[in-house]
Amino acid sequence: MKKMNLLLGTLLATVALSHAVDSYSDVVGYQKATLPANAYKGVGISLLNPAVVSGSVSSQGGYVVSLSGASSLGASLEAAPAAYYLEVTSPTNSPNIGDRFEVDVAATKTANNATVVLAASSRNTANASSASLAAGTGVVVRKHVTFDQFRASITGTLRGDDNSPASADVIYLHNGISFVPFWLGADLQSWLSNDDPDDHRYDVIAPGQGVLFYKRGSAATFTSVGSVRNNDFKQSLQAGYQMSATGFPKSYSPVQLGGSIDQGWRNGDKIYVHNGISFTTYTLLDDRSAQGFWDDGENPDPSNDVTVVDGATSFLTKLTVPSVDIEIKPY
Repeated sequence: MKKMNLLLGTLLATVALSHAVDSYSDVVGYQKATLPANAYKGVGISLLNPAVVSGSVSSQGGYVVSLSGASSLGASLEAAPAAYYLEVTSPTNSPNIGDRFEVDVAATKTANNATVVLAASSRNTANASSASLAAGTGVVVRKHVTFDQFRASITGTLRGDDNSPASADVIYLHNGISFVPFWLGADLQSWLSNDDPDDHRYDVIAPGQGVLFYKRGSAATFTSVGSVRNNDFKQSLQAGYQMSATGFPKSYSPVQLGGSIDQGWRNGDKIYVHNGISFTTYTLLDDRSAQGFWDDGENPDPSNDVTVVDGATSFLTKLTVPSVDIEIKPY
């Protein structure tokens, strides 16, 4: 299977913004991927935007999280359409480690005090209003990656069209049923959709969400630069199809992605990885063992420990169970 080129540079960068509660030390890296001409490429972004706010929880009341020693947190956030999320980073034994919650940007800016206001969202990995984050829980607020940031990460000749994806570079998102195209406009800035006339440049590519990209006309290079997550990564997979990405710039086998019987997956569940032409399919068989048997349809040996994705690749899953919660550690 053709693999995406993955390069990771690590250097320590201290992020200590004026409104942050504590200084936060990020490991910063980069990933580089070739986007072949007139072909599909599954792309995942496992690197993160810098910490905007970091600190520890003093209390939580419903959707409102108070941080110790903080002030004027709302001033750290840009107004909508900018979008942010709060992620739980410590302690390692916290039941909420790795959980992510959308930030109500307008409410947080209005309060502009020691609080971050969370929002109900399908992107949340737990119920925001009842998460009950304990005092001392470490959290960080980061800005979401957007279509606009994705575009700015491409080096090469972009192709855009105001009327049709047939003449433009295209980001495909999966809605659980099919792939939905968002194509680059003629101004090479906006992203367009058949569903509504709005400019989608500020649409979010959330942590753990993968895309399928089609580069029109000529090859290009996608380079992602950002912080490396140093806490557990949580992901909630639902029944049916979804396009996912990893939480770390690492390579994974099906079992390392959490795909095993003892983690809640079942006979017939599938992982699909695009090989540039079509999807290579891995199917979980035989639920009589703790891991099960991942079959690639070609080899008699199991693919349980075969690397199928890396941190710059997206993958499609199809689950037969209502939901599976995955928690992957950063090592």
